[in-house]
Amino acid sequence: MADTYSSSGWADLIRGSSQGRELAGFWRRFAASIIDLIILCIINGVAAAYLGLGEGWRMLMMIIRRQAIVSDDGIPTTSLVPMPVATCILVLFILIPWIYFASLESSRNQATLGKMACRVVVSDLHGKPVTFARATLRHFSKFISGILVFTGFLCIGYTKYHQGLHDVVAATLVWYQRETVE
Repeated sequence: MADTYSSSGWADLIRGSSQGRELAGFWRRFAASIIDLIILCIINGVAAAYLGLGEGWRMLMMIIRRQAIVSDDGIPTTSLVPMPVATCILVLFILIPWIYFASLESSRNQATLGKMACRVVVSDLHGKPVTFARATLRHFSKFISGILVFTGFLCIGYTKYHQGLHDVVAATLVWYQRETVE
C-alpha cells in the first residue's frame, strides 16, 4: 500500500503551506504542554475557589484515597459519584481545558499561552488558522491519545509530519516559528 501522505498530495500540500515555517517537534511541544498545564492549574485553582468547588475537590480526594465519603457536615454519602464531585470534574477537567485550548488555538494567535511561549502555532493542513470546531475536535481527540498509554502523543516524535493522533484526527499541523530579525 502506498504512503497515504505522498500518494494523496499531502506532501505538496504541507510543503506549500509551510510559508517559511518548520514543523514543531516533540520536545518543543512537550515544553509548551508543561507550561499550559501550569497555567491550567492556576486557572482551575482560581475557578475552584470562585465557583465554590472545594467540597467537590475534597470529596474527589477522598474517593482517590479510598476513604469513606462524607460531606462537610459529616454525613456519609452513599452515591458512587456525589454531585459536588461530578460538578468539580465537569468544570475543572472538561469545560475549562476545552475552552482554554479551543478558544486560544482558534484565535488570531493560533496558540495557547504555552505554545506562544515556545513559538508554536496550530494550523489546518493548508496553513490557515483552525476553526473553533476543529480546535474542539483536536482537544477532545487528545483524550484518545492519552487513553492509548500516551502513544498518540509519542507519535509526534516518530511521524513524518510530527503529528500526534489528535492532529491526524483533526487534520492539523503544529508549526515552529523562528524569530524574525528586522
